[in-house]
Amino acid sequence: MTRHAIIKTHPAKYLLLVGLMLCVPFIIQAKEPTKKKGNGNEAAYNLNTEPDALPDKPAPARHVRPHPIHQLTGRTLGAGHINTKYAEGIDVSHYQGNINWDLLVRNAKISYVYIKATEGAEIKDEFYAQNVAGARRAGLSVGSYHFYRPQVPAQQQLQNMVSVVKASEQDLVPIIDIEHAGRNEARFIADLKAFIELVTQHYGKKPMLYTYQNFYNKHFVGLFPDYPWMIACYGGQPAVLNDGHNYLIWQYSSSSQMQGIPARVDRSRLMFNQSLERIRY
Repeated sequence: MTRHAIIKTHPAKYLLLVGLMLCVPFIIQAKEPTKKKGNGNEAAYNLNTEPDALPDKPAPARHVRPHPIHQLTGRTLGAGHINTKYAEGIDVSHYQGNINWDLLVRNAKISYVYIKATEGAEIKDEFYAQNVAGARRAGLSVGSYHFYRPQVPAQQQLQNMVSVVKASEQDLVPIIDIEHAGRNEARFIADLKAFIELVTQHYGKKPMLYTYQNFYNKHFVGLFPDYPWMIACYGGQPAVLNDGHNYLIWQYSSSSQMQGIPARVDRSRLMFNQSLERIRY
């Protein structure tokens, strides 16, 4: 039946048909997106995006999963190994995906790597074991970091950290990554001090503390002077701390591209003629 015949004999049906055709694109567009499957920690941490992700550091493709550990073979170094060849290093997490450590070391002038292990009270980085094995086999000095969550009990965070970060696998002292403050400044500092003390007692060495230049100058001036610091500052010039503290490591880039690493990566270097020996585990 022709369009004109439909209009003439069934005008109401025609108007209904036209209305439906106009609405279809909007119905399709308004469809609710498929929800992502979580890992059971969303209620506590809202993991729509990782808290330590930077805007220019994309996550690897969703299908990427760690290589089975049994595939990692080769030389294994004892704990406390210090690679003194270069003053530069990197830090990695699951965001970098499956890293080809041998290719990386052949083409990059780096001596150390810090690897994300845990976060808060529950989160464990699924690439941690693979990254530790690969980095140590490739001859890098290896350390681990815990992403600190204010308002999460210190003892719970310690239990999560020590369940993953084993002393026998560390060349360098652990890092506590501090990027968020609590709602109350005094409580934030007191809780952080308690956690730092627990980490120090468990590992028998003072951990290194990590934060951004502005965050340090806002919250930490004059605090923790006896601890080594890694300070992030991406403006092209080394970080300047308001208390004049000589931090150990400057993280100068969050978006470096390196052979063997699928995604962009943080790069850092030792400062003020200091040595990795200061943070040997």
